Amino acid sequence: MNRALIQSSSKGAAMMGVWRREGVRATGVRFASQYKQKYYVDPEPQIGDYPNLPQKFAEDRPQRGWWDRQMRRNFGEPIAEQDEILNMWAPSRYWSPGWKQVSKMWAGVIVTIGSAYYLISQTRSERPYLRAYYPNGLKDELGGVPTRTMASAIEEAETAGSK
Repeated sequence: MNRALIQSSSKGAAMMGVWRREGVRATGVRFASQYKQKYYVDPEPQIGDYPNLPQKFAEDRPQRGWWDRQMRRNFGEPIAEQDEILNMWAPSRYWSPGWKQVSKMWAGVIVTIGSAYYLISQTRSERPYLRAYYPNGLKDELGGVPTRTMASAIEEAETAGSK
């Protein structure tokens, strides 16, 4: 971390998100200077005289023009300190749209489904036949058992229990 940022005034530190309590400050805070850099470079690396390389994903490099096409590296090129996270074998990064775009997409889906439902319901043709009407019920029409009532069921149960 830059010493100039640590020694900044309390007003500036509060604006950048650093909270100071008797010499103790919160860690894991991004400073405004880090947002200006395209790729983050650790200001205090503990790797000795090894080159302090930017954390750039190999997936972001162009596809052609490399000695090792699969890993997108040239022969003799120094490897980043966290190569296992930055190389081509790392999980792919994906872009996720913001909540405004997602809400617009959902609104579009709902409007499309609603429009299709309305269009189908308005343009649906009438049935080409008349519904059958049975005034005495379908069982009587087909010669089935007459409908049972609750009273007749209780009566049958009482007579079956007495036998």
